[in-house]
Amino acid sequence: MISPYISFPWRSFLLRVVVPTILTIVMFISGILFFIVPSIAKNSLDRKKEMIRELTISAWNILAKLENDERQGLLTRQQAQHQAVEQVRALHYGQTVKDYFWINDMYPRMVIHPYRNDLDGKDLSGYTDPDGKQVFVEFVNTVKQHGAGFVSYKWQSYDNQDLILPKLSYVKGFAPWGWIIGTGIYIDDINAEISHLTGKILNVSLGILIFMTIFLGSIISISYKTHQQQRAAQEELKKTQSNLALSEKMASLGRLSAMVAHEINNPLSGILSYARLSSKYLGQEAVREDVLASVKENLTFIAGEAKRCGDIVKNLLLFAKRTMGEVREVHLNEVIDVSVKVIDHSAKMKDLTLTAELDIGDDLIQCDAGAIQQILVALIVNAIEASPRGEKIIIRTDYRDRSMVRLKLIDHGSGIPEDALPHIFDPFFSTKESNKSLGLGLSAVYGIVQRHAGTISVDSGVGKGTEFTIVIPRIQTMAPAETAEGSYAV
Repeated sequence: MISPYISFPWRSFLLRVVVPTILTIVMFISGILFFIVPSIAKNSLDRKKEMIRELTISAWNILAKLENDERQGLLTRQQAQHQAVEQVRALHYGQTVKDYFWINDMYPRMVIHPYRNDLDGKDLSGYTDPDGKQVFVEFVNTVKQHGAGFVSYKWQSYDNQDLILPKLSYVKGFAPWGWIIGTGIYIDDINAEISHLTGKILNVSLGILIFMTIFLGSIISISYKTHQQQRAAQEELKKTQSNLALSEKMASLGRLSAMVAHEINNPLSGILSYARLSSKYLGQEAVREDVLASVKENLTFIAGEAKRCGDIVKNLLLFAKRTMGEVREVHLNEVIDVSVKVIDHSAKMKDLTLTAELDIGDDLIQCDAGAIQQILVALIVNAIEASPRGEKIIIRTDYRDRSMVRLKLIDHGSGIPEDALPHIFDPFFSTKESNKSLGLGLSAVYGIVQRHAGTISVDSGVGKGTEFTIVIPRIQTMAPAETAEGSYAV
């Protein structure tokens, strides 16, 4: 089939490459924002909660040890509690070493707070945060109900009493002394840590996103360049195939010319002989009536033979004329008639009968008439060369199918060897031992049939003759003819 202009397949490329890539990027970003980041926040908060719980238990163990020393009589309660207060006061942790522990009792009264000495020993039952929450009463209730637990409230930022921040603390009761010990984390610190981790992940994700975008752009660029190179290669291939087909046509024309030359030589010899005879008659001093009649007969013969030579040359020129590439509606029977006239005299020279058994049905098709004529002449020439004298070559058509036409060419020649059949349509393959052909005849025929979206098949055997069957659709979707010297793409 003639190759149309091939534009870049954007639709297919978008569906196969761009859309899946964009969906992957969207899913990747959605996964980061809606799954990974929230998971990081939750895991970070859980990790911090576990940390302050473990730290509180560690500080609680200090109280338990000193209380044990008290029970063993090593310390008085006052001494044990004093050491406990001093040790807890000195406990700090965190990046800035400002995180701390405090102790209040179940009343509640403050026992020790590193940054609020003004509260030491005071009744805290009425103390509330900016939201009105009775913070220390909440500590007592949590210990009474669960022995330990988490409490959220608002408290000053470390030693800065002017900055009040949300805080989450873990408190644990120490029953022997009626104390509650606890420590906490500021929510802003957790959020800052989460933001820091999220920022790192987002930066990595942004890098991946940029890489994927560049990768997608590279794929598009490479695909487009590859498509351009493919188009250029196709154009070059079409030019090469067009030149090869033209070479084969010229070779066929040369073979036709050799055949025609023999036939033209016969009438030319007759014309020359009768012209000389007539000249001799007219050179006599007295020309008789019977001589004039003979001269008239000679002139009539000369005119007939000259017209015969003219017809032979005209048909040869008709075949040589480049009209390939023009796709239009034609009557196939007319194309076959012209092709038969081109080659009929050559068949007669070998005493062969060229018969056209044409279906009288609808022969209208869309095709490149010049190319179809080239198919017929090439196949007929091959049939002539393969057929012995006295045989018949048949061209048969079948128009019963409304969507396609069927064309057969049958000879009773030497046939094609079985091992050669798979290769007869290969370029430069020929069964002829001489250099008469480039081996492009059937390859060109195959290409022309293909560009008409048709099929060609062959049935042959040595000594059984050959039958070619060509099927071509009636309606063609073909590219406009190329303007460069009537060339065409196969």
